[in-house]
Amino acid sequence: MGRQASRGKGLWVNPLPWAVLAALITWLLTLWRHHPCQQTVAGEPVDAFMRLCYSDIPILYQNTALGTGGAPYREAALDQPPLTGLFVVLSRALADMVGADPTIGVSVQRLVDGSHVFFLAAAVLLFCCLLATVLSLLLMGRGSAARVTTGPRGRVRSWDALLVAAAPAVVTGGLVSWDLFAVALATAGLLAWALRRQLLAGVLLGLAAAAGTWPLLLLLALLLVCLRAGRVAVWARTAGMALGVWLLVLGIAVLAWTPAALGSAGAWHRRGPELGSVWFVLQELGVRIPLLSLLVAALMLSWCAWVASLVVRAPRRPRVGQVAFLLVAGWLLVNKGYSPQQVLWLLPLVPLARPVLSDWAVWAGAETLYCWAVWGHLGGLTTSGAGGDDVVYWGAIGLRVLVLAWLVAQVAHDVTKPWDDPVREPLVDDPIGGVLDHAPDTVGRPA
Repeated sequence: MGRQASRGKGLWVNPLPWAVLAALITWLLTLWRHHPCQQTVAGEPVDAFMRLCYSDIPILYQNTALGTGGAPYREAALDQPPLTGLFVVLSRALADMVGADPTIGVSVQRLVDGSHVFFLAAAVLLFCCLLATVLSLLLMGRGSAARVTTGPRGRVRSWDALLVAAAPAVVTGGLVSWDLFAVALATAGLLAWALRRQLLAGVLLGLAAAAGTWPLLLLLALLLVCLRAGRVAVWARTAGMALGVWLLVLGIAVLAWTPAALGSAGAWHRRGPELGSVWFVLQELGVRIPLLSLLVAALMLSWCAWVASLVVRAPRRPRVGQVAFLLVAGWLLVNKGYSPQQVLWLLPLVPLARPVLSDWAVWAGAETLYCWAVWGHLGGLTTSGAGGDDVVYWGAIGLRVLVLAWLVAQVAHDVTKPWDDPVREPLVDDPIGGVLDHAPDTVGRPA
């Protein structure tokens, strides 16, 4: 599946209907998984950790002024980037249209009922984000070889989209929070770049950064490969547009709501070790980690320098998908926390970097095991006793980190030995490279 793209016609050889069907089935499973955690009676909360189906979405509606019509950030505390805050407001507006009634003075039972409607409204919008991600990956295709003879539009639909549509990560993390929104925008931005729509790519990546911040790493990935190809001027147009859109969204958020809308980004340096990270395990073992923010920043800068050296020293210019994956995976490995839903950041990048079914399955399996372990940890299901060490959860963190590090090593191997790259074939250079596809190198070792 990973190495082939459809060039025929007809239902059986067209990945589009199968990818959409797989996405629909996956999302229905996601809704089914979260159903036991929906509170229906006021005063009778559900232990979502014990049932392994926690979600921020209904809790946000019930426990903040969002459920009584309050504005995000100003009246309803919201730890999300500004554009995601707008997405939350859109979800509330949709819920209001179908009977959620987010008004001041609403009864507690109506608030609980409204949180369920709000959750379903958000689920509809997030499913649209999943579909957008799947379709973007499908349209990126493996059309590089066809482009040699048919031009930029000579692209084919890729079966790799099924690695997103049927991903267990969607079931385990798709409705935990709002991360799919930024993922959809970022993937659409990469599609625009692949189609040589640099300004549109800048708009979409700027919006993605305003919804999640981490997509800024995709701009860094584009910079590194553009430097090797001598196409920095092209990158500058995209980055300039992205920066302008990002600042525009931040400015509108401050004017419409409050400067607190920018607080989610500024609060990072005040946080300590969080769930899912190696730092959390070290803290649980009694290891004190001073100046953690500075240490994480230094490690990330070192990681970026390592990726940059790979790009320059590789025998052939690395593909955009490979560099993007390495940067985002690096941030997840060294960051203070690695939440269950953050696996969605890698959802489109793993197939773009290394679309090998066996590798994808190992990664997906480790992430699924971690998801069960983290909810078991928070629900007290995996501890050895009252106040005992949770070695099961620590082991799940270790397995997750080791598998992701192994996948990084696999991609780095493909970069340093491009003849082993599962994507590159005799006439294939970089299917999502856009202007970089089949472009000559001007920096580093010749391709």
